[in-house]
Amino acid sequence: MIIGLEGVSCVGKTTLARALARRLDAHVVPCYYHAAPDPAQLPPPDSETAEAQLAALTVLLPVEALRREAALAAAGRGQVVILDRTVDTLLAHAHAVGRLHGYDCDAAARALILAHPIVVPDLTLLLHACDGERSRRAARRVNMPPLFYDSTFAGYFTEHFSDPLVPQLVPVATDAGPDAVADQAAAIVRQHRATRMGAAA
Repeated sequence: MIIGLEGVSCVGKTTLARALARRLDAHVVPCYYHAAPDPAQLPPPDSETAEAQLAALTVLLPVEALRREAALAAAGRGQVVILDRTVDTLLAHAHAVGRLHGYDCDAAARALILAHPIVVPDLTLLLHACDGERSRRAARRVNMPPLFYDSTFAGYFTEHFSDPLVPQLVPVATDAGPDAVADQAAAIVRQHRATRMGAAA
C-alpha cells in the first residue's frame, strides 16, 4: 500500500511522514528536493512562461523515476510506503504558477507526466493549515522561497486537487499538535487498508 502526503509547504508533511512511519512500520520516500541526486540542479520554483514550466517538469521527472523505484522496491518487500509529496505536487505547482503568471499549461503538464514512469499512491492525505500557522512554521525555515508560503499560491496549488491523479484523497487539518494529527492520519490509513482488504476478500 502506498500513501501520499500532500499540501503546500509548512503544513507538516515531513513531520507526519516520520510519525506515520513509526506507527505503521512504513518506508518513507523523501520529497523531490531530498531525493534528487544534486538538489542544486533542480529548477527554480517560479516559471514565468508555460514553456519554462514544462522544461522544469522535465528536470523533475527523472527524480520522480527514482522515487518510483524506491517506492516499488519497498512495496515489493511488503512494506507500507509513505511518499513525502507525490507526482500530484508537480501538477499542482504547475497549475499554481501558471495562474499567478496568466498562463495555463495544465493539460500539457499532465500529458508530459503521464508519459513518464511515475508512482501514484493508493491514497493521498491532503494536509492543510491556516495561513497564520503556515507563516509561523515558515519563519523557522531557512532560505525558503516566499512563493512556497504565499497564500495566493497556496490557494491555486490546492485547486489542482479537485482533479488529482490519485484515486482517493482525504483532507487532514494539521493545526493541532503533531501527535494528534499522526493519530488521525494513522486511523485513516488503517481504515483504508481494511476497506481494501475487505473488498479483495
